[in-house]
Amino acid sequence: MFPVVANKRNDYLIDRAAQKAKKTFSGVLDVGVQDAAVQESMGTIQDRSREHLVSSDNGIVKTRKRLMDAAKTVERGLAPPGLAPAAQRARAVSMVVPRELALPDAVAMAQKDPAKTVPAA
Repeated sequence: MFPVVANKRNDYLIDRAAQKAKKTFSGVLDVGVQDAAVQESMGTIQDRSREHLVSSDNGIVKTRKRLMDAAKTVERGLAPPGLAPAAQRARAVSMVVPRELALPDAVAMAQKDPAKTVPAA
């Protein structure tokens, strides 16, 4: 495993000049680094046993249940859900294509020859 260059110790290499120039909202230039910054800055795990969730928190309840079920599956020695190839049909993509190119055409082009598309910064 390689050490991560942008990390908590160097404030995730936040670029205040780019942020001020409105080139980036957060100043953290990579989605993966943004995710790490948010996850690592959450602090200690909290005791949620006395929490009072309401109906608008249904997404939180369902997400926690799925995570707990996945952890129990791994604890039993089984693979967690979502690892089967059928569960991984969707992929995130970020690319820059000519404005006049329709989205389906851009996707088809990227699938045929990824080198012809320019990764988004």
